[in-house]
Amino acid sequence: MKILVTGGKGAIGTRLVKKLTNMGHEACSYDIVDGQDVFDIPALETAVETIDVVYHAAAEANLNYMRTLDGARGGMSRNVSATDNVAYVCAKRHKWLLFISTTSVYGDVAEQPEREDATLPNPAEIYAASKYAAEWVIRGYGRSFDLPYTILRIATVYGPGCRPELGVHIFIRQALNGEPITVHGDGSQVRTLTYIDDSVEGMVAPLGHRNEALGQIFNIAGTEQISAVAMARQIKELTGSRSEIVFVPQRQHNMKTEAADVSKAKRLLQWQAHTSFSEGLRPTLAWLASLQKA
Repeated sequence: MKILVTGGKGAIGTRLVKKLTNMGHEACSYDIVDGQDVFDIPALETAVETIDVVYHAAAEANLNYMRTLDGARGGMSRNVSATDNVAYVCAKRHKWLLFISTTSVYGDVAEQPEREDATLPNPAEIYAASKYAAEWVIRGYGRSFDLPYTILRIATVYGPGCRPELGVHIFIRQALNGEPITVHGDGSQVRTLTYIDDSVEGMVAPLGHRNEALGQIFNIAGTEQISAVAMARQIKELTGSRSEIVFVPQRQHNMKTEAADVSKAKRLLQWQAHTSFSEGLRPTLAWLASLQKA
């Protein structure tokens, strides 16, 4: 198939384009770094016209930036208005749209693990709210204009190429530099860290199960949960660092627990994550260590 990936030059988008190409698809990136703007509707329509499938991965993913008022406004535009443009073009051309969302849309809910069709999302901050709003934009086009769509809620992704703002990235960098490893709050906040290759496998899984995937939402996540302080200790041990683990004030509205149920993806898409956190840490460390030397 011919597949377009918005944000195809980002950390996840790059891996996704490469994976799709290796699967035999004709995959191409549509990214602002190449002057390809999802706010340019005529150009976007031209790009999508001959495409079979669109992955919409372009987004403002820097939570720290979106915790500022100006960042929130800019992020809302890039995450909601831009998604509206992509959904509009895909609905007009009747192209299958796969949206890369996030499990952070759930926020902190009483019943866990969170299930796609039973848990009512309760976003804890504006980034998550923007992604949840974007989901409803797509679902609206699906209901009103028969847009074929699939929504993929991705858990916290780590691995080579991961975002500098990610806890794993920060902790490893601090450990390698002999700096204090800064854990927010008491470090009890839990994440379901999912290795990037597993995440990408989950993203492409719907392609082989179109009928099962259309109009559906899937959690794409590992099953291993780890607290921030346990993550810091494991990274300190792996790097052999003498860095001290220190506790700093908790970030406001920080989600306490990420715990997504992945049984639906396993049942309908035949997908599940396989990489443990300890296994995924080693190539992540090797990648970051190579950057330090460069």
